[in-house]
Amino acid sequence: MNRVRAVLGGLMLGVLVPLTTPAAPALAEPMPVPVALPAPEAVSGATVALVAQQTTAPPGPRIDPSDNARANAQKAKNKIIVGVIAAVLAVIVVWGHSRRAKKKKQA
Repeated sequence: MNRVRAVLGGLMLGVLVPLTTPAAPALAEPMPVPVALPAPEAVSGATVALVAQQTTAPPGPRIDPSDNARANAQKAKNKIIVGVIAAVLAVIVVWGHSRRAKKKKQA
């Protein structure tokens, strides 16, 4: 019986630890990559202007922080629901084992 309790405790710990770890925060904007410009004597003016234009970040999708917070809240809610279901199933299994042991003892 001690072995079963140890295995069950390990399984519950294995389920609960990943559910309680916080999610990593997402960055709002990517960091710009610095561009090294060559010496002005070696490059014509048109090339320098072209390189200067490339240093700006390309336009892309913008993530609304409220949408991100809502998604994180939904994810946390789903984790809680799955954790409760796992705990209820574990209780049912332990209860079934104890009933089975009592019946075996009576017979």
